[in-house]
Amino acid sequence: MQDNQGVIQLLEKMAADNEAQNRYLRKQLFFTRIFSVACCVLTIALLAVLLRVVPPLLGTLDQAVEALEQASETMELVDDTLTDIQGLFEEDGLVGQSGEALAQATQKISEMDIESLNAAIKNLGDVVEPLAEFFGKFKR
Repeated sequence: MQDNQGVIQLLEKMAADNEAQNRYLRKQLFFTRIFSVACCVLTIALLAVLLRVVPPLLGTLDQAVEALEQASETMELVDDTLTDIQGLFEEDGLVGQSGEALAQATQKISEMDIESLNAAIKNLGDVVEPLAEFFGKFKR
């Protein structure tokens, strides 16, 4: 009988352990379901955000690429313009040639005999004045 009592106690203990394991498994199943529902909700929310954010983001990136290409073209144009401006100031550039022409013009003006020119203008005026008076009589 004592063997039967020991077996019965052992079976009761096993039944109690089984019951405790079943409660633990039910709790684990409950929390696993909550976790899986939360994961599904977060996945749906993440997909919704991605579908809402990604297309405008791609459009913005396209605009940024276009702006960078235009900036690159502008920089090339600025570089070419600066090269052309630099060419103006080189020794044989437009500024140098203009300076030489100005120096030659100044030299020619300084070589002119202003007094002789004034005398020639006065002589011309003396000659033209009587002619103007003569033709002025016919006008009246």
